[in-house]
Amino acid sequence: MSNIPSSASRRPRIQQRTESLLPPHQSKSITSVPVTPGISQGTYINGVPGLRSPESARQEYFPRHHAPGSAQSRTSGTKVKPLALSPPTWEGSDLSGNVLSATFTLPQAIQYSQGGKWKVSQQSYHCSAHLDSLAYLSSDRCCWNHTVIAWTGEISCTLADETPQATIPMPTTATQCEQPQIDDEAASKDIFIANRDKAKLEELLYCNPIRTLPVWLADERDDTADGIRLKQQSRWRRYAEHDVCALFHYKQHPPTDGRKADGRWDDYCRVNEVYADRISKVYQKGDIVVVHDHYLMLLPEILRRRHPDMHIVFYLESPFPTSELVRCLHRREEILNGVLGSDLVCFQAFHYAQHLANSCERILGCSASSEWVKTTRGRVHMSVNPLGINVSKITSLAFSESVDKKYKELRKLFEGTKVVIGCDPMDRMGGVHKKLEAFQCFLERHPEWQGKVVLLQVTGPAILEDDDGESIAYARKVNELVDLINQDYGSLEYAPVQLHNQKLSQDEYFALLRRGDVAINTCVREGMSTTSLEYIACQRDSHGPLIISEFSGTASNLKEAVQINPWDIVQVADQINNALTMTPERRSRMHKALYKRVVGDNVELCVNGMISRLKKVLAA
Repeated sequence: MSNIPSSASRRPRIQQRTESLLPPHQSKSITSVPVTPGISQGTYINGVPGLRSPESARQEYFPRHHAPGSAQSRTSGTKVKPLALSPPTWEGSDLSGNVLSATFTLPQAIQYSQGGKWKVSQQSYHCSAHLDSLAYLSSDRCCWNHTVIAWTGEISCTLADETPQATIPMPTTATQCEQPQIDDEAASKDIFIANRDKAKLEELLYCNPIRTLPVWLADERDDTADGIRLKQQSRWRRYAEHDVCALFHYKQHPPTDGRKADGRWDDYCRVNEVYADRISKVYQKGDIVVVHDHYLMLLPEILRRRHPDMHIVFYLESPFPTSELVRCLHRREEILNGVLGSDLVCFQAFHYAQHLANSCERILGCSASSEWVKTTRGRVHMSVNPLGINVSKITSLAFSESVDKKYKELRKLFEGTKVVIGCDPMDRMGGVHKKLEAFQCFLERHPEWQGKVVLLQVTGPAILEDDDGESIAYARKVNELVDLINQDYGSLEYAPVQLHNQKLSQDEYFALLRRGDVAINTCVREGMSTTSLEYIACQRDSHGPLIISEFSGTASNLKEAVQINPWDIVQVADQINNALTMTPERRSRMHKALYKRVVGDNVELCVNGMISRLKKVLAA
C-alpha cells in the first residue's frame, strides 16, 4: 500500500491492506463471551506470559495513518484508532494486532428521524462492564486496534419535530441505572432505510471513538438493491432471551407450539449467519475475534468452518447452568458445538466452566476437564476472566459536584437512620422477594432496630422475557411483601421498606451507592453484579459492608465480602445485623481488601488477561 511509511517495511510479518482503512460503504469488497466460592481471577492469570500491567498498556505501539479520502481523514477532531501496521511483540505469533469484537450490544446510542438524519452518542459506560471493556480496547491505553461488530438494535423513525429514539439491547451485566427500554410498538412497525441512509450511519459509527461496523438484520428478501426493510425487529432477540437466557438463569418455560420454537431458532441462526458474513468481509489473517454472550453462541463454529485458522474467543457474561438443565435446551447439541468452535471460552466463575465441561461430556460425548474440552480438531480451552469495572471512571462520576448535591439530600432525608440498599431486576432471579423475607426476619429477630433502619430497594426491568405473566405475578408478590412489612413494623412517620420501581439518573444512582450503610445482593442467579463492584468503589470514605449472594458470579472474586445463601432467611437476617453492628476497624479492613480487589481486577486486567490466555493457548 503506497501510503504506508517506509519504516513499516522493516517490521516483520506485515500484512498489506488495500481497503481495510476505508469506511464499509466505500470498500469494494463489501459493496460489490451448586456454587464453588473461593475462585479468584488471580488463580488463573498469575504467570501467564504476555500479561501487561495497566501502566505498561499505556504505551503507543501503532502509528496512526489514515486512508486518503476516508471519513477519518476528512473529519477533524475525531480520534479513531487505525488498523494495525504491526502486531504486538509476541515471539512466534502470527497475530495482526487487530481485535474484532462481535457483540449484540451497540456501544453507541443511535437516533433516526425523517429525512435520513442520524444522531450518534456514546452510551454511559458506568452502566455496563461489557461496554467498559469495549471502550478500553478502543482507547489509547490499549495497544490493540479494535473494531466492534454489533447489531443496530430496534430502529424507529420519528418525525423531524419529535425526539428521535432507537432502542438497543443491553447485556445482562448492566446496572439498574439508565437501562434503555425497548419500544415494543415502534419495534413492531416496518421501516425502510435506503442505502444512502445506511451509508450515513455506517460512516458515523466507523468514525466513532469506538469504531463500529453495524449489523443490519432482516430477511434475505427484505435486503434489496435500494435499501433494507426492517420488520418485527424484536424477533431477532427472541431465542436468545426466551430460550437461552431463561435456561441459563435456571428458568424453564413450559412446552409450547413447536412451530414457534422452530421460528425462534431459525431467526437465531439467521442472526449468527449475518454476523459471520459481516466479520468475514473485514477479517484478515491474524486478527483475534472475540464473540460475546448468549446471543451469538453459534457464531464461533460458523466462523471456524469459513476460516479454519481464525483465532476465536467466546466470552460468556451470563451464568452457565448445570448439565441437567442444558439437556432441556432446545437445540442443545447445536449450541454446545457452536461454542466449541472457539479456541478459548471465558467465564465469570470457575463452576460455570465445570458445567460446560460436564454438559459436553454428557450430551456430546466429548472428553473434558475443568480446563478444556477435547473435540475432533483438538482441545478447546476454558478460562475464568471475571469482568471488572473502570474504577477511575466510576470514582470521577460518583464524586462529582452534581452527585455531592444528591448525596447531601439523601443524608438529610435519612438523618439518624441506617440505610440498607439494593438494586436488582424485578424478577425472581434478582431475589428481591428473598431480600424482603430476610429483612422481615431481621426486624423480628432484632427488634432494637425497628424505627432505626430502612431498606431502600430500587428495582429495574426484568432480565428474563415474560410471556406467561410471571413478572406481573412476581411484582405483585413483592409489593404485597413490602405492604406487609410496613404494616407490621412501620408507622405514619416511618416506613421500614421503601420500594422504588423506576429508572434512576446517573447522579441519583451514585448518590444512592454512596449513602448506603450496607449493600445487599440476594440474587438467585446472575453472571456478575456490576452494582456490587460499583458500591465498593463508591464507599471509599464510608467503608460500608457488602453482603452478596453466593449465587452471583462476582461472589467468587470477592472473598472478603459477607457471602450469604439467599434461601437461608435466618442467616441473611443475622448477617444484616452483623453488618450494621460491625466495628469501624473491621469495616475499614473489609473495605480495604475489597477495594484492592476491585482496583486490581479491573476491566483492563480482564481484557489483557483474556488475550494473554489466548496467546498461551495458540503457542501451545
